[in-house]
Amino acid sequence: MSDSTGWTNTRGGTLSLSDDAASGAHSLQVTARQNTQSGPFANVSGKIEVGATYRMTGKLKYTAGNATQQFNFTFCPTNFNGCADYGHTFTQGEWGTFSQQFTAEAKHAAAGWFFIETPWGSNALQDFAVDELSLVKIADAPAQPAFTSLEKVQTKPVGDHNPLVGHKFGADPHHLIYNGRLYIYSTDDTQQYEASSKDANGLPTQSNGYGAITRLNVMSTSDMVNWVDHGSIPVSREGGAAPWSRNSWAPAAIEKDGKVYLYFCDNGSGTAVVVGGSPLGPWTDPLGKKIIPDTVSPEYIAGGGFPAGMWLFDPEVFIDDDGEGYLYFGGNSQIGTAPDVQGPQNPKSTRVVKLKDDMVTLDGDPVEIDGPGMFEASSMFKHGDKYYYSYSSNFQVNEVPGQYPSRGAIAYMMTDDPMDLTASAYAGVAFQNQGTFFGAGNGGNNHSDMFTFKGETYFTYHAQTRGAAWAAALGTPGATQGYRSVHIDKLEFNADGTIKPIVGTRAGVAQVESFDPYRTFEAETLAWQLGVSTTKTDAASVEFPEHNGGGNMVLSSVDDGDFAALSGVDFGAGAKSVSARVKPLVAGGSIQVRLDDVDGPVVAEVAVDGALGEWTTVQADVTGATGEHDVFFVFAAPEGAAADADLVEVDNWAFAAADVLAFSAEVTTRCVAGKNLVQTVRVHNADAVAITFTAESEFGRRDLGVVEADRGGSASINTRRSELAAGTVTVTATATVGGEQVQVSRQVATQAASCG
Repeated sequence: MSDSTGWTNTRGGTLSLSDDAASGAHSLQVTARQNTQSGPFANVSGKIEVGATYRMTGKLKYTAGNATQQFNFTFCPTNFNGCADYGHTFTQGEWGTFSQQFTAEAKHAAAGWFFIETPWGSNALQDFAVDELSLVKIADAPAQPAFTSLEKVQTKPVGDHNPLVGHKFGADPHHLIYNGRLYIYSTDDTQQYEASSKDANGLPTQSNGYGAITRLNVMSTSDMVNWVDHGSIPVSREGGAAPWSRNSWAPAAIEKDGKVYLYFCDNGSGTAVVVGGSPLGPWTDPLGKKIIPDTVSPEYIAGGGFPAGMWLFDPEVFIDDDGEGYLYFGGNSQIGTAPDVQGPQNPKSTRVVKLKDDMVTLDGDPVEIDGPGMFEASSMFKHGDKYYYSYSSNFQVNEVPGQYPSRGAIAYMMTDDPMDLTASAYAGVAFQNQGTFFGAGNGGNNHSDMFTFKGETYFTYHAQTRGAAWAAALGTPGATQGYRSVHIDKLEFNADGTIKPIVGTRAGVAQVESFDPYRTFEAETLAWQLGVSTTKTDAASVEFPEHNGGGNMVLSSVDDGDFAALSGVDFGAGAKSVSARVKPLVAGGSIQVRLDDVDGPVVAEVAVDGALGEWTTVQADVTGATGEHDVFFVFAAPEGAAADADLVEVDNWAFAAADVLAFSAEVTTRCVAGKNLVQTVRVHNADAVAITFTAESEFGRRDLGVVEADRGGSASINTRRSELAAGTVTVTATATVGGEQVQVSRQVATQAASCG
């Protein structure tokens, strides 16, 4: 640096030129710092373009304090609300190099200042010097794509399995396995989005503050990719299961003895629980108050069991193999009061406590957990004979491999005892911050859950991919404002039991079983969708009577060209018809059933007939649906309908199987030469394909050979007996249908007979 032109110290500290330079004659040195934002500042107001790509580089040196120290290169608006930090760890006494490439988001363009600092709250106020600082635009913003409405943004591309659903937000996911089905509960970020201010396009202009959230989402699957949206559970405030609570965040659910225990946090002030007769209720409030802290012993609290600043939230519930229940909770990166403030390296801000058999009464006082770099989001999982306690690390921790995690990551500990969680149990990072995998706008808080389902182990978490898709469609990449969506990816282990680094993907996980269409199933079962939404109905679910009448939704907000799609539907030998329970809202609409793509072949077209506003069942023949396919229900408006007209609501779908290998068979018995009874088997092929027939009884087996469509065949079996009791002959038909071999066997009755 030749001089300090363009640099100032708006929040304290003294700037001067130093002869100790990385190159050239001088560097810029800051001394007498008063806080962690008292570094060198440069005005960048109006200088950064949304969507353009920049490279930021620089060198930094410090000579006092920690052996290694993180410094942040930060963009902030003038009110310092909504900053963008880029951190790098430097070594004391050495000039270190920093380089960061990024695509500018709305928060960069809104920045008034660029400055260099130590992390907020770190109490690291040492002097430091910087040199060779540059911020260079290396690529212009791409041309903005054409845009119509947020409803028409494909937030979950066809073929991807993340996010789990594309039509709503959800965060802080937690699993429940009930009756062999996987349920995922989540914080209802859609509720906060609905309460937020928005621009003319519907993009939120306020960050997700969580204060309006009083509901918890729930969805379920049996195959990991087709998800039934069961809507949301009213938990807090008037009309909720626990009306005395203000908020419901970060659910944790578990089943015991047929009941579902659903824990949630009432903002950061405590943890509560409601109990359901099924995954969808009905719900009761067993305590009428918080389980944490209201039921914790006063002596424990008075003794400092919950230090100042500790958040009593983010519950996790775990039942061990011996039936013992445990509740984990807590968070924050710094707790306590001066001079005993703890954090961010070891804040010791989470706890575990045993539960009594009723799952709502504490069995003793909470026990401290020392998770290195702890922030929030406790989770407990057992694999083999090891317990895995995972959590989100804070954004101030200084990473030390093997001892402290990276920032905003999912770190974990391994232990032989679910209550023995000292720092020595730290095992590493399972999952980096979501921004590592999904790019601009997808960082922020991290919250996850680990579980095993149908023999595979999974990791569920949230990222801001739905919001990112919206922002990209509007040409404002990264402007997600913190509204989150649920993802699932595979979790795998090393030979020593440690967790292999989990990779966040948009592809998600594989389908574990084919979807059976030959039943009545919910229309809000979605692998993908475009434009459609869901809304609650008072009608009980046909598919889920075990939900006690709760949690049934219907497809809604259906416009022309919208679709709902299923993955991996197995039609086997073929479907003959499809039916739907619908409420027509516009006369003359229709639903096309297409295979494999929204523009794929049409195998059925269902006319949406019936009185407007009344529920009815409509049906159509199906032609050509055999084998396994993705299925798209594509909605079409009648000619002349308004482009944005809501066409129909749909409650459920059902397919009926075609008659498989239509044929007839009969057996007659006659006496030959006065002493031998012979069974003659005759078949008629009434199907459209050639069929190979065999006949078998206790007296032998005969091949009738290939019988063409609408033809007959016969064969005889000599019993070598003169007397026969009534019995059966098994006729087996085999044919290739839709590229698959199909086989059907029938028992054909035979009459008693005699040669006498």
